[in-house]
Amino acid sequence: MFSFKTRFGQGSLPHTGKGEHSGAKTRIFNKILAQDKHLLLKETFNRHGFSLTTHQAAQFDQYRDELLRWNARMNLTAITDENEIIHKHFLDSLSVLEHITLKKGDTVIDIGTGAGFPGIVLKIYVPDIRLTLVEASKKKGSFLKFLIPHLNLGKGASSWSNQKVNVEVLTERAEICVQDPDRAGAYDWVFTRYVATIRDSAVYCLPFLKPTGRWVAYKFGREIIDTEIDDSAAYLSALGGRIETVFTNPKFNRSYVVVRRANT
Repeated sequence: MFSFKTRFGQGSLPHTGKGEHSGAKTRIFNKILAQDKHLLLKETFNRHGFSLTTHQAAQFDQYRDELLRWNARMNLTAITDENEIIHKHFLDSLSVLEHITLKKGDTVIDIGTGAGFPGIVLKIYVPDIRLTLVEASKKKGSFLKFLIPHLNLGKGASSWSNQKVNVEVLTERAEICVQDPDRAGAYDWVFTRYVATIRDSAVYCLPFLKPTGRWVAYKFGREIIDTEIDDSAAYLSALGGRIETVFTNPKFNRSYVVVRRANT
């Protein structure tokens, strides 16, 4: 008998016929291991207020595996511990949903997405959004283009102007992307989760917004945020924008600066 140990305890796999027992045992063991990992993911997410389906747990598990596999060849993330990936990438990306609601059909653009944070995480959790990922790095873009079909996220046409498009990757600078008339003023939500300031990002983030759209900037440190808001206020106003509110989330040590068009 082939023995194994999961978080549920010691067990054994049934003996099979000669010539097929090794492959059968491996398949059964891998299936049990995957189910165990998915259950752990579901429990972890649930403790933080985000319930997952079994399919979503499998997607996050595959995402983490591929992130680590690709990271061995290119610099996608400095975070390589499996549990830290869950907390510092996945749950941190989702934390904004404690303050805003993404609706079916919402158009979302994630600028400077890197390895897909927060965009792909939000797409897994809210699968009915239409997502654009902007990443200037061709190497990171290649990872994203591999990941989307691997997680079964991208369906429909490849043209953004076609309403059937589900996910797309633009390996270009945001300043260039926003010059496309099909994209300017086309998004319900703009997300940024990087170190650039609101002032430096405003010139290309604001033009993506629909008249009723919102730009959400993930930030750390309340004092730094207050200074950044003060520094950006006049510049935002000159570009036709204003800061609507700032949400704070002590659980994730996060703040989210919400910006909108000033004339709406």
